[in-house]
Amino acid sequence: MFLPVKKNENTNKKYSMEKTRLISIVISKAICIILVVVGHYHPDNSPNLYSALNSMIYSFHMPLFMFVSGYLYWATRKPVAYKDFVWKKFQRLMIPYFFASIVIIAIKLLTERSLLVENPVTFSAFYQMFYLPVAGFFLWFAFALFLIFLLVPLFNTHKRLLFLLGISLILYFIPVEFPEVFCLAQLKTHLLWFVLGCTISEWVNVRQRISKVHFLIAFCVFAGIFVAKSYIDNHLINNLLSALLAVIGIVFIANLSRYIGKQTVKVRNLLVDISLYSYTIYLFHTTFEGLMKSLINKTITTSCSSNNVINVLVFFMIATVVIFVGVVGPIIVHKIAVRYSRLFSFLIGTKFMGRPATAST
Repeated sequence: MFLPVKKNENTNKKYSMEKTRLISIVISKAICIILVVVGHYHPDNSPNLYSALNSMIYSFHMPLFMFVSGYLYWATRKPVAYKDFVWKKFQRLMIPYFFASIVIIAIKLLTERSLLVENPVTFSAFYQMFYLPVAGFFLWFAFALFLIFLLVPLFNTHKRLLFLLGISLILYFIPVEFPEVFCLAQLKTHLLWFVLGCTISEWVNVRQRISKVHFLIAFCVFAGIFVAKSYIDNHLINNLLSALLAVIGIVFIANLSRYIGKQTVKVRNLLVDISLYSYTIYLFHTTFEGLMKSLINKTITTSCSSNNVINVLVFFMIATVVIFVGVVGPIIVHKIAVRYSRLFSFLIGTKFMGRPATAST
């Protein structure tokens, strides 16, 4: 009787560790989408402190997003026919991409005369979106991620994955520019981070060693390299430092997420909830941010270009409101979609849940 009980305890322990590990990655995903929303709010009158913060975020937030996507894909992948997998990813990524592009282009065309519109478009954008993210450059992520999902399932063993990791390293550092069409340029520079996420998901020993690095130490190293990089004017060294910043930024957020998962239940649960809406937030956050910025610019006269204390405080108050709307607005859209519209749910790449059942009296 002893052996089966011991085996069951080990199985439960392993399951618990796996669950904790995936929760920390899900928290990383939520932190990442919040950083994306913050990073995409950078008006011309931003104070120096905010501009520095924005530059730090941009140095690692998209590699982090790709890393998390790769990690979760590899950790949760299931046997499925390639064509079925591709169709599912097309529904999840590309249909929302086209829908978001149409919505954003339409809003820009309808509001460009009455509101401030950043990166205005023309009617040609409605066909250009099939090969370029003209509605908003940030949409490259969906296009590039779909291309990655076309590629990575073909390298579904440990040896094949290592081979793909080598190829992605070569693509990242090779001094050849890829065309912007079909987001091939972004595929070149971000395939590495997705494949690295897959690899770390499988390498238990490496993952355990990384987890021992305190997140504050990782942040201090990250900040030091970030400052040092600004004084270096060498293309090769800057490329190496950029990759190193992305790696350390990923380590910082991953271990911060692990700390949050263990220490702060309310924050953990909030971030897990936010992660459920991460793709909808990604698709529509700039629309909500743009509308809020236009509304603020039309109703409030602000001048935060100087860096005195009052102007900086006013700027951060406005930034907080805009970023909050950029996160919460798409979540509301998502919740409405999954409850009241099967078509809308399909268009934003989520499952239709239907209205909650009411108790009979």
